[in-house]
Amino acid sequence: MPINKLSKGHNLRWESSRMMLPEHKEQLLEEKRKQQEFIPPLLDHDQLEEINREILKSIEQMRAVTIIYADKYGPRQFWGWIQKVDPIEGSLKIVNDADALSLSFTKILQVEIS
Repeated sequence: MPINKLSKGHNLRWESSRMMLPEHKEQLLEEKRKQQEFIPPLLDHDQLEEINREILKSIEQMRAVTIIYADKYGPRQFWGWIQKVDPIEGSLKIVNDADALSLSFTKILQVEIS
């Protein structure tokens, strides 16, 4: 009987892995990441007004805020003081003791005064 892949003593488990190039593996991982990307919900007018009021109140009262924003793979949270609001670029800068974050208005999901 001739020896083939299904013969006893051959490792069929690893036969297909010979054809997996690093480029193929990276492409498969990239496709998996794309499927897991976070699509932020669209906010209605009332929610946008509430976000605007909270930002304005935190600046006037010099209070810290907790901002929930849309990241590539899901919602993230950042705590700090609003240092700068740039209406032309549509962004704001938040700082805390350890870090700083520049954030586009379109990525903000929720703002709470701490």
